[in-house]
Amino acid sequence: MKYLLLIAVLSVSSFSMGQNLIPDQSGEKILVDNDKMKVVEHISQPEGDVCGLGMHHHEPHLTIVLTNSKVQITPEHGDTQDLEVQSGTTIWFDTAETHSVINSGDQPTKMILVYLKE
Repeated sequence: MKYLLLIAVLSVSSFSMGQNLIPDQSGEKILVDNDKMKVVEHISQPEGDVCGLGMHHHEPHLTIVLTNSKVQITPEHGDTQDLEVQSGTTIWFDTAETHSVINSGDQPTKMILVYLKE
């Protein structure tokens, strides 16, 4: 299972990083959805939602940041934080805390979220 995830992540990362152009509109695109995992690409323009609309939550997942990004994260019950995240950063989120994330930079952000189904 670990090898399957690694292969999928490396394939998606190399494919996505090989793309020089980022579309002019925000949104999400499902890259893989099978019985083992779901892989979703998120693109956000400046001042746009980064990984979901408004306040939302996710199941446990791996996030792979594909662009240098400035984001503003607001948890449902907490203070807003401004963060700078470098391209190539990977983060495992094990909790489903409700939050919003806004692209606070002047460039589009692009990231991949990998959800395991087993």
